Amino acid sequence: MSAEIQCPAGCGPMDYKTNRNLKIRAFDPLGTVFYLAGLILIANSIEVGSGETNPGVIIGALLFIPGVYLSSLVTTDLSCNTCTGVILESKSIDQKLKGDLLGLSENKAEYIRTALSSSTEDSEHDCPDCEKKMIHISVPLEGEVRHRSNHLVPDIVDDIQNLTATVSRTIDLDGCKECDLLWFDKAKKEEVLSKDGTIIRKT
Repeated sequence: MSAEIQCPAGCGPMDYKTNRNLKIRAFDPLGTVFYLAGLILIANSIEVGSGETNPGVIIGALLFIPGVYLSSLVTTDLSCNTCTGVILESKSIDQKLKGDLLGLSENKAEYIRTALSSSTEDSEHDCPDCEKKMIHISVPLEGEVRHRSNHLVPDIVDDIQNLTATVSRTIDLDGCKECDLLWFDKAKKEEVLSKDGTIIRKT
């Protein structure tokens, strides 16, 4: 991409912003060690039926919490300060838009790229890179109806809960298949699509 990217909505130049997503795991050696060690210590220290707090649970939590932070996904994405729109480039698409940990849902990045290739609906916006018309698609999603309330719950447990308590909806977005980028007119749409608990069911 060129040095200065214009917002597809016509707001002006967009800025690169670094974001840390605590709900998406990424490999970090130290963070992964803390994360796993904390989980194991907590699991081994919990005594069923005991009214007392085991010191191992506290130590495990002190390891687990920084582990979650260090092993969370960090991406640098284009953001518009005026309309809150977001552009995901190729690397961020692959990092953020994955399938669920259990392999029961579609890989979101692959699904969206296939949908862009087969769609014939033009977007009202031009691609900020090649300046050709982007393609408009609607992505069918199922996901949690609530925000995750406890960040100490392991992701795989959260995924299992979300697969059994979901609602259906769609998210509209625009993309350029040649430049491999996606445009979300609101940052909230990208946040919802990127969440591990938001899935595209396999058919």
